Amino acid sequence: MAEQGALKRLARNLVSTTVFQASGYILALINVPYLTRTLGVADYGVLAFVISINAYLYLIVDWGFSLGATRDVAQARGDEDMLRAIFWKTMTAKALLSLLATVILFAVLALHRVPSPIYLLLPGLLNIVGAAFTVDWFMQGMERMGLFTLYSIGGRSLVVLLTFILVHGPDDTWIACALQGVGGISSGLAGFIIARRVLKLGRMRLPFHAALGQIWHYRHYFLTQSSWIAYSAAAPLMLALIAGSSAVGLFAGADRISRIALMVALPVSMVMYPRVNALMAQSREAAARVAGPFLAFQVSLALVLGAIFFFGADLIAAIVLGPGFHQSAEVLRWLSVLPLLTGIVGTLSRQFLIPLGWSRAVSRITMGYTAVYLVLLTGGCFAFGAVGAAMALIATEFLLAVTFAAYLLRQERPFTLAAIAAITDTPRQLAAVCTMLRGRLRSS
Repeated sequence: MAEQGALKRLARNLVSTTVFQASGYILALINVPYLTRTLGVADYGVLAFVISINAYLYLIVDWGFSLGATRDVAQARGDEDMLRAIFWKTMTAKALLSLLATVILFAVLALHRVPSPIYLLLPGLLNIVGAAFTVDWFMQGMERMGLFTLYSIGGRSLVVLLTFILVHGPDDTWIACALQGVGGISSGLAGFIIARRVLKLGRMRLPFHAALGQIWHYRHYFLTQSSWIAYSAAAPLMLALIAGSSAVGLFAGADRISRIALMVALPVSMVMYPRVNALMAQSREAAARVAGPFLAFQVSLALVLGAIFFFGADLIAAIVLGPGFHQSAEVLRWLSVLPLLTGIVGTLSRQFLIPLGWSRAVSRITMGYTAVYLVLLTGGCFAFGAVGAAMALIATEFLLAVTFAAYLLRQERPFTLAAIAAITDTPRQLAAVCTMLRGRLRSS
């Protein structure tokens, strides 16, 4: 009965997360073509620059809680006192980090090569507040993604609606930038209120000493997250400084298409991370039986997406981005392998190494390759512009995937072999499930 309950909770969580990601995919397919055609290449590049700054601000406030706190919550389920302690300790830490992010935002405004403060200040402040109140890490750990899905879809839909109402040309670029913070703050506040009321988290507490200790303890998760964000956010910043906003727009258009496609596999990843961590506390073999097939799923799906992007780059760029972005097709061809490499890197780190206790190793490896990426990115932007940025991204992700695989095989050979055995046994299990379903259908 307990196993059936866990499977039902996993299924509900997967459905909720899939709906959440599907909504993001649909809304992005509506919003991105409208913005690229309304703003043009250069002003869309400004918007991409602002989104990159917001990504770094969010990274500071999140501080790896989506990895560390989610893991702690998943392993503490059933202990209400422990869950309350984790929740308020994490929220206090996020409040402290939001102050740091605000200071950094004003420091960025003083730089001479950034757009006017009107593009950065309001979206930055809204994004910081939204990040401080976001409780998706708690919902994931509790495997209660249904609530998270509802308020997140509401926040995203609000941004798209306001974009169509308020943004009508390049003169409205500052409004498009400001709206980037609206969805985060609306969904963040809604999620915080719902979590407090529905999950009975008790009165607010601010354990500053424990929060500071958590910030220090989670530094390895932060370093890992910062490296992952650097791969997606550093290119627009570097291109803006080296090649100008038009190059940023060309890269950002293709990158946004590839990132939207990555959302297809993200629901399963978000669901599996707390599940693998919970299983790891019980049985490493059980965790391997889940992590292995998930890696095979990621690779299979990524190969299909990559083929679509490579052979359909011209058509996709013309339909999604518009005629002014035809040069983005070449960038998209380079990025067609990104779903495969990102899927391998993300799965080996989130579903294998981090649950196995190698978070420090993951942070060291990712930070090392972040430095490699920045060197390759700088040279690529100077030499080939937007295409060079894509080449640097792919090269780094490939090296990172190879390094993670080698490290896992060297340090956790029994777990790795168990995961591979689970992959080879997956077809037999699927056949057994299909046979069982056919038998039930015939009997009914």
